[in-house]
Amino acid sequence: MTIKIYIATQRPIDRPPKNYVPLIVGKPELSIEGALNDSTGDSISARNKFYCELTGHYWIWKNDRCSEIVGLCQYRRFLWIDEPPRRLCSQSFRSAGECREHLSTARLTRLLDGYDIILPRRYAFSRDTIETQFVRAHGRENFYRMVGALERRQPECLSTARKVFGRRTEHLANLLIARKPTFDKYSEWLFDVLFDVERRGGLEARMPGYMSERLLNVYVEHFRLRVREVPLIFIGDEKDSARIDLRYIKRRYLPELLTLEESFRRKFKG
Repeated sequence: MTIKIYIATQRPIDRPPKNYVPLIVGKPELSIEGALNDSTGDSISARNKFYCELTGHYWIWKNDRCSEIVGLCQYRRFLWIDEPPRRLCSQSFRSAGECREHLSTARLTRLLDGYDIILPRRYAFSRDTIETQFVRAHGRENFYRMVGALERRQPECLSTARKVFGRRTEHLANLLIARKPTFDKYSEWLFDVLFDVERRGGLEARMPGYMSERLLNVYVEHFRLRVREVPLIFIGDEKDSARIDLRYIKRRYLPELLTLEESFRRKFKG
């Protein structure tokens, strides 16, 4: 199987493992040894301010005609695909080189057996639904822009979207691995919706990236994709590691503590 996992980046990558290809996003003038640039071929690189790592996603969809399995990760976020642990939600490493063994694609085809797509494990909100969290973080107007585009471009998915947006768990970060035909079908659907949002005007920086995190969950649910969940690997320092581990413990075992912390933040902020 021809496998390429692209790393959306704007900086050099520390010893990328076999089958991983650094893909420079939104920087046509930048050159990194061993990296491709999403400004070549069929490209939306110039709109990286809005689409973030999705300019790389678009480039893979339109320009990779040879790979049988493709994936997208980011220079600070990867999917744990070599014998992923069952219980670990996320873990931080200081460099990509430090976690190379967990990124190996040697068993990737076996990992995909019986599944359509590999995604990071679901994030569980302590008090929000997908809709209320998006509205709180990005504004109600932007939420309705996303829903309106779905209604215009993919109306058959609207009832599924309402159900999904009412949940308290979702796959985040726009990371995925899939067979190329599956990746292409999802990409066609996703950009059909996002380009409709853009054509209507008033697009804010990074907003399509935020929307796509929610839309992926709609697509997976509506088209009944079989999802293999794996832990998220975060590249950072020791403080990042402690923060991620503590956040997971709170979210998984002490959701009421998160609610209490939020109430204190609101009280003292006011």
